[in-house]
Amino acid sequence: MSSHNDHPYASFLHKVEKPARYVGGEYNQVVKDPASVRVQLALAFPDLYDLGMSHMGTKILYSLINRQSDMLCERAFAPWPDMEEQLRAHGLPILSCETHRSLAEFDAVGFSLQYELTFTNVLNILDLCGIPLRAADRTQAHPLILAGGPVATQPEAMAPFIDVFLIGDAEEKLPELLRKLADCRDARLARRDTLIELAKLGGLYCPALYATAIDPRSGFEVVTGPASELMAAGVPERPQRVILQDINRFPFPDDSPVAAAEAIFDRMSVEIARGCTEGCRFCQAGMIYRPVRERDPEQIVSTLVSAIEKGGYDEASLTTLSTADYSCISPLIKKVMEKLRPQKVSLGIASLRAYGVDEDTLDEIASVRATGLTFAPEAGTQRMRDVINKNITEEDLTRTAHRVFARGWDRMKMYFMIGLPTETDEDVQGIMELGHRMKEIGRSYHGRRADITVSVSSHVPKPHTPFQWVAMDTLQEIERKQDVLLDAARRYRLEFRRHDARTSFLECVIGRGDRRVADVVERAWRNGARFDGWDERLNWGAWVQAIAASGLDPQLYLGTIPTDARLPWDHLDMQLEPRFLLRDYRMAMKDRLAPPCGKPVGAQVHHTNLQEHEADRRKYVCYNCGVACDLSQMRAERAEFLTKLGAVTQTSLNSDEARTERERIQARVENGSAPHDFQQGEPVRVQLQFTKLGVAALTGHLDLVRQLPRVLRRAGLPVYYTEGFHPKPAIVFGPALPLGVESLGELVEVKLTALRAVASAASGTAPEAEVPAVRAEALAAAPAEVLAATRAEVLAAALRPDDILRRLNAVSEAGIEFTACRIVQRGDPGLGKTTSHAGYIVKLPRYGESDLAWLREHLAAFAAAASVPIEIERKQRVKSVDLKTVVEELRLAGDDDRARLAQLAPAVAGALPPVALHLWLRLDAEAQVRPEEVLRAAIDPALRVEPTDLVRLGMRSRGLRGDEDVGQRTALALDSAAGRQADPEILVA
Repeated sequence: MSSHNDHPYASFLHKVEKPARYVGGEYNQVVKDPASVRVQLALAFPDLYDLGMSHMGTKILYSLINRQSDMLCERAFAPWPDMEEQLRAHGLPILSCETHRSLAEFDAVGFSLQYELTFTNVLNILDLCGIPLRAADRTQAHPLILAGGPVATQPEAMAPFIDVFLIGDAEEKLPELLRKLADCRDARLARRDTLIELAKLGGLYCPALYATAIDPRSGFEVVTGPASELMAAGVPERPQRVILQDINRFPFPDDSPVAAAEAIFDRMSVEIARGCTEGCRFCQAGMIYRPVRERDPEQIVSTLVSAIEKGGYDEASLTTLSTADYSCISPLIKKVMEKLRPQKVSLGIASLRAYGVDEDTLDEIASVRATGLTFAPEAGTQRMRDVINKNITEEDLTRTAHRVFARGWDRMKMYFMIGLPTETDEDVQGIMELGHRMKEIGRSYHGRRADITVSVSSHVPKPHTPFQWVAMDTLQEIERKQDVLLDAARRYRLEFRRHDARTSFLECVIGRGDRRVADVVERAWRNGARFDGWDERLNWGAWVQAIAASGLDPQLYLGTIPTDARLPWDHLDMQLEPRFLLRDYRMAMKDRLAPPCGKPVGAQVHHTNLQEHEADRRKYVCYNCGVACDLSQMRAERAEFLTKLGAVTQTSLNSDEARTERERIQARVENGSAPHDFQQGEPVRVQLQFTKLGVAALTGHLDLVRQLPRVLRRAGLPVYYTEGFHPKPAIVFGPALPLGVESLGELVEVKLTALRAVASAASGTAPEAEVPAVRAEALAAAPAEVLAATRAEVLAAALRPDDILRRLNAVSEAGIEFTACRIVQRGDPGLGKTTSHAGYIVKLPRYGESDLAWLREHLAAFAAAASVPIEIERKQRVKSVDLKTVVEELRLAGDDDRARLAQLAPAVAGALPPVALHLWLRLDAEAQVRPEEVLRAAIDPALRVEPTDLVRLGMRSRGLRGDEDVGQRTALALDSAAGRQADPEILVA
């Protein structure tokens, strides 16, 4: 394990928020030798690591490319402003997470465009890597700049900066693109000739090959097409969206890197379908991802189970545009929960519709963990829901609210929009009135505990939707409607969250922008715009100045667009029939609802069993939107999926087993208990010692608290969970390690459910792989004998420290190595009462041999002093402390210390400067003092100690068994005052 001091960012990483965002080393990351492949791709997500690590498209492409033997894919993320400041100050580029190379060294850099307000981050990443912003300024020495994602379907505001846009599904097209790029490089083609070759592949839009002109009807700068000679060479007049007809050919990855810093959606999410049947008129994704393509349920279940095992997650989710409209969602959830419930993994369902949540489904979700549910009615009145084609009614919402609150949930989030076409103040008021009615239902079950959160965004008319021609509300009108909602929220005592209207304004200008808006984006970036989609980062002034300097009238992009005008995105063939969008727009203006496509006429949801599916001979609804759907194949596929899930007849909802489960959950809720019952038995306490070296030292304590349960899960160790509505792994950590400080001896105590593991193994109900650390004699014992055994006998049979260490180290993150394990006996105190001292090596790189006499003098004076009072500040309170009551030992590190360190941690020892100190501090003193505070008081008030100058050797434990000091110093032989190994009966190293 190399030290994190070897990283190019080492000198400043500890100064930025969450340095783990930038250094890689995550579990499951893929590192290839660049010399072993033909082509190298860097996926640069133009937003924070916290978001990018949750992005499903990045996970899919990272796995897809790295599975190709002739390619590699590495990751990078937009730097938060504090990191950007450090990079610019040190003259360093953005580096890839895997091999720490500049993105400029790759053959191609790919950006996923998810949101218009990340465009300035794209420019920032290019600039930090020394890549010219504008495609016209790049040479053969620069990587090809690619972009994809939903916003790539409205690309003109980014057209001058991007070489190639991939339009549509990337699974087949991206590897083809990269191999063609390698061919063109090997043939030494000029950059423009390379673009021509790529454009001929189809599905790719290369802006440099297309001319533009001003449309007299709209005033937009529109794309007129490639030159005639380029069309003759095979460059398409209108690049056509790539549609992957069978997504099952590319299973969702089960081995994505596990985030080191907490991600926004910190769970294992699996895409279960692509596309949507509902046709909401405001929703761009529902249009550009047509047709609906569902993943095989067996593939979904196997992927989810495998990903949970490989990643160690305790939360999972099924994700698509409208999860409730997956054709066999209820039996799928039942099947998934059968696999996840024994592992105490909770399941979240994204994008729920009110009508798609039946009692059986809610029972399954509630059986492990009860959290809040989120629904999106989008509009507060039925008339408005008909306008936007949201196929739900007040009755659907009311029925769902009763089902949710009756099962123990006491919170519900509801998403709405304002500024929709034809909206009135009555529709706006209806949002809070609907929220109030839902809250009253909740209070009937939970009293004042019931809580409804109403979140309201502003409608932004999106390209490729029936509302692409409508005007957006002005800033003043949006703010007026938000004030109306705020007054109503206070009246009804609802939690109200609103989006900044200014971000919606910018989103519309950029999203409906033509090529001239690129100048606005670049000027805003030069004015300091970064991460403007984050409320606290919106630099409104930078954008106002950029728009003014461009000479463009934003109303051109905000106002009503004539339906017969050319649009800045018309040159892309999304395989949608233009008359379909216009027809649906006109229906909306007449408050007319269009039933969902791909379902039987009049059906709101799909059938949940094969018997009803086959008995229903109604035709499937189709609007001839332009995307070719095989409705017969769709019907047959749904029958196949129901058969695979065993959903042959409608029995689950009415079965005795289902009724008993619902009654059990309801009874536990009424008694004030959690809706689940894990039946865990008595816990067994295990204390572990582990290192935190290299990139692991850059992981904060809270992220470590989140990571360790995953390591235990990956190791197959049965973790004991707390009870309550929000169960958590029962884990207690030793004193937190400051960010950037390496350690050879951190401590943690975990509770395991060994009795359950032994009993299930002995009875043959679980394979040995699922119940690790079980001895052969325990497996051979009869269940009755195991259950009748005393706790001591169970411990002796089930938990072997060496097995635990072996399993943990096989699945731990880089820099985390478990070095010792101890089974805690009944009655022994926990870490908080036994951990008494912490030891450190302090590097003094700014001192040399000439300073040794001066240092010895100060150390001797400190040792001779009767007291050394100092003042420390904690939580804005100043406290006096006598260092002599805190410091047990402070001396220069000698040759013996370095030799012992070299045996256990060669990389750490190799990074030691000629002068270093050995320091032990009491942790059970009246006040805990930091090493740097000790050194400034004992040696030099001007002494500067960075976190990277510290290495924690370990912690001393005492009183683990009566008065006997058995733990001693858990840094093993590192402490010169106690140079002996730990008691082998207690610690196994």
